[in-house]
Parts: sequence; structure tokens; C-alpha cells
Amino acid sequence: MEELDEVFNEYIKEFKKLSTMEKREELLNSIKEVIAIFEELSKDDRIELKYLKSKEVLDINKSDSEDDFLEAELVYIENAKNIIGQYLYSKNL
Repeated sequence: MEELDEVFNEYIKEFKKLSTMEKREELLNSIKEVIAIFEELSKDDRIELKYLKSKEVLDINKSDSEDDFLEAELVYIENAKNIIGQYLYSKNL
């Protein structure tokens, strides 16, 4: 676990060096990775997931606005929470 902590702290150290736009991209990619993990687990277990829909995610590609980014980010986070909930509910956990 100590080695994992060291790697994680190095990751955070490097993250702090990124520009704001690069940090935004890294954050979005991290959330997408969580979603992808549960998509794969669900596929393996033949669980059909339903996604929350919002036009806010489209704004993230069209705008550099902080508000648009935060709104889209919230949609991705809520989708991740919803997908995790669906998966765990289907597994009776």
C-alpha cells in the first residue's frame, strides 16, 4: 500500500503542474474511466445499464466556459453514481 501511496502522490504532484485546461481534461478522463470500468463489469455480468441524459455534456466540447465545464462534469459524475448504483443493485450488494 505504501508503494501505491507513493505513485499516487507523484501523480498528484504532476497533476498540479498541468494547465487548467489540462487539469479539466484529466478530471474528465478519470470520471470516464470509472464509468468504463462499470460498463465492462456490467457487460461481463449481462447487466443492462441506463444512462442519464443531458445536453450539458455537449457543451463541454463547444465551449471553454468554466460554467459549461462544471455543468458537464456534474452530469458525468451523476451518471457515474447512477451506473454504479445500478450495477450494485443488480448484484444485490
